[in-house]
Amino acid sequence: MRTIARPLALVSTTILLGSCVLGPQPGSPDYQTPGSIRGDSAPHGTSFGDKAWRSVFTDSTLRGLIDRALKNNPDLVAATYRIEEARAQANAARADWFPQIGGSAGASANYGSVNAGQVGSGADRSSETYDLTALLSWEADLWGGVRRSNEAARARLLESQYQRDAVQTGLVAAVASSYIELKNLAERLEISKRTRDSRKESLDLVTNRRDGGVSSDLEVNQAEALWRQTLIAIPITEQAITAKENEIRSLLGEFPGSIARGGSLDSLESSLRIKGGLPSSLLQRRPDIAAADQSFQAATAEIGVAEALRLPRLALTGSGGFISGDLGDLLEGKSGAYSIGPSLAGPIFDAGRNKARVQAAQARAKQALAAYDRAAKQAFREAADGLNAHVKTGEIAAEQKLLVNANQQVRELATVRFEGGESSYLEVLDAERSLFDSQLALSDARRDCLLAVVQTYRALGGGWK
Repeated sequence: MRTIARPLALVSTTILLGSCVLGPQPGSPDYQTPGSIRGDSAPHGTSFGDKAWRSVFTDSTLRGLIDRALKNNPDLVAATYRIEEARAQANAARADWFPQIGGSAGASANYGSVNAGQVGSGADRSSETYDLTALLSWEADLWGGVRRSNEAARARLLESQYQRDAVQTGLVAAVASSYIELKNLAERLEISKRTRDSRKESLDLVTNRRDGGVSSDLEVNQAEALWRQTLIAIPITEQAITAKENEIRSLLGEFPGSIARGGSLDSLESSLRIKGGLPSSLLQRRPDIAAADQSFQAATAEIGVAEALRLPRLALTGSGGFISGDLGDLLEGKSGAYSIGPSLAGPIFDAGRNKARVQAAQARAKQALAAYDRAAKQAFREAADGLNAHVKTGEIAAEQKLLVNANQQVRELATVRFEGGESSYLEVLDAERSLFDSQLALSDARRDCLLAVVQTYRALGGGWK
């Protein structure tokens, strides 16, 4: 037992005296945020991004679409499997803490050469060997390389989880935005059909007036041209609706098909009061920034891994089992044999390879820090753009509604004047065009209001819970 204790004592003493952790300690970047998000009316209140997506999107049809997307979208499924991959890699890194135990068994038949001196003259030239051996190997973490490797693997696991959340926030926003655009196209189609019917009535009126000798062929042709403009607009809009439905189906991870358009989005447009919240909370709430944070921490930990490769490695190896020339005696006590002991090995000359590895790891950490800085600034820009868009699109929609009302009055007055013979059909023509364009513009303005809500919600980090 003394022969075993001596090498084990040597290993234990070396670990106690020499164990340390190389490289910088991983941690979140020390980042200075602005005092508020530009355009935020309540920089210290609860953020709109803290709301769960179900409490933001209350339309049952839209909720159903988002649920289907979260179950079937290929990008989200792939992101989930990347989490499983990172978890497996973290478990593989954790295994480096423990001894590796293996085993082997073998049998061989030997026939020795007398002339080569392998056996003596007259001795039996045939022999057999049987062995059953257990193998042990364990590397001491003298310089913290194993610890840093585990820290990096855990950070990569967290990064993959945050990346999945980022994919989900983008997916929720994409489905909501596409559904809003589909509703807008449906509204434009309804406006076009309603205008088509109205203009057909005007065409019939002008035609009857011409037949009565009141109007001219020119006015009939003008009315017909105005009517046919809406006939062209209808198939154009129907084509766009089909393309948008197929786009939504793609986000749902399904084959092309129609999309139900039930429910109302009025509550989303009128009842939401968007607040940005604390600027520091934006960094914590946005999963893409959290993923960039973990990427930086992983890259920082990998510097320590590279540093440890430059220094000697202490390992404990051993083997033990049974060896015998007779299979029947293999498991007897006299067949037992073992060997155990430490080994110290390290680089002497590598032409700067390990130093270059450290420099490369340091450069990757700086790249990750730059990526974090870019992601943080992009988040504040998107949040500010979203808040501004929410305010301004609301103002545009309000003015556009007043414009529609004014154009409706102009159309009515122009029609009355034309029927009374006080003006030509040109006034009606201009009024009809202005009204149709303003109605479509109002629909687009309402769409932009809703898209601004979705844009701001995603920019503030909402959608992953």
